[in-house]
Amino acid sequence: MPIFDQGYQHWSGQLTGHAWRWLAITRHGLRVTTSGWAIKLVLFAAAMPAIVLAFALSLWGLLERNSDAITTFLPFLGFLDPEILAGPRPFREVIWTLSYSIFLWVEMFFAMLLILLAGPNLISQDLRYNAFPLYFSRPLRRIDYFAGKLGVIVALLGAVMIVPSVIAYVLGMLFSLDVTILRDTFGILLAAIAYGLVIAVSAGTLILALSSLSRNSRYVALMWVGMWIVTGAVSGILQIAYDEDRDHRAHQVARGVEAEPPVDERTASKHNWRPLLSYQANLQRIGQALLASDAAWEKLAQLNPSPQRSREFENVRGPLYPWYWSAAVLLALFGLSVCTLNFTIKSLDRLK
Repeated sequence: MPIFDQGYQHWSGQLTGHAWRWLAITRHGLRVTTSGWAIKLVLFAAAMPAIVLAFALSLWGLLERNSDAITTFLPFLGFLDPEILAGPRPFREVIWTLSYSIFLWVEMFFAMLLILLAGPNLISQDLRYNAFPLYFSRPLRRIDYFAGKLGVIVALLGAVMIVPSVIAYVLGMLFSLDVTILRDTFGILLAAIAYGLVIAVSAGTLILALSSLSRNSRYVALMWVGMWIVTGAVSGILQIAYDEDRDHRAHQVARGVEAEPPVDERTASKHNWRPLLSYQANLQRIGQALLASDAAWEKLAQLNPSPQRSREFENVRGPLYPWYWSAAVLLALFGLSVCTLNFTIKSLDRLK
């Protein structure tokens, strides 16, 4: 019967530094997460807006060049103002800004859905199966563990928001064949990337904190739905009540019951705090500030300053309260999430 030496044996393989040890956790998390059919279906659906964005920017490039190929699509461009069709180049920045704004607004839904499907299991399963001794018995720090789990969310959201933005930008430049497009639109690309990173880091740390609070991933999913949908519903209900109260006061003034008219809508919107109660509305307010979409809508509204057209653009523009209000809310949630992770996930020497 052979006898094997069970003493220490020196490792002769190649060691890696601490800087990339989190990547093993991210790779494993992505492999497990993307194996489900639901995630694959959402990723496929999220690719549709990306294709539309790339097509729109490519079509705009052909329109700027007055290419013969654009004549096929001119009947479908009737929604654009005749002044834009006659001279599209001065409106390049406006159209690119609004294209990216609408794209990221649509992708926000898929991002929240991806987090709902992938996020609850990231830490709650480790809690359920007591996997932390297995993690931290290796040369792995808590920051590596957190970064690896966060990398799963960042990779998924980057795949539906950041990567399509870059690909669509490259296609738009190739179809435009104009060097000045880099000067006019590169800031839009940087804003889109920054916005995608803000969503990924903010939502990623939040879902990790929620996932660390329960061993049952279904409870975590319910908490995320509450942050995503319930906070938006509460904010919407308060906004509806506020609008109805303003309309009632305006009606009372018209009848002579009240002497003091309510503050005009634009001024009131600058002090309206109700959207701050919605997590998604705070993210959208940051995107609105980064992409400067309101300025783009304002420039389009000036093409046809009729009262009806002005009201239409007032409906599509975002809230007017200061963007740093939403930034403060998101920073507070980020700090709370980090503190929650710090207290719930303990290193090996503190595990019982």
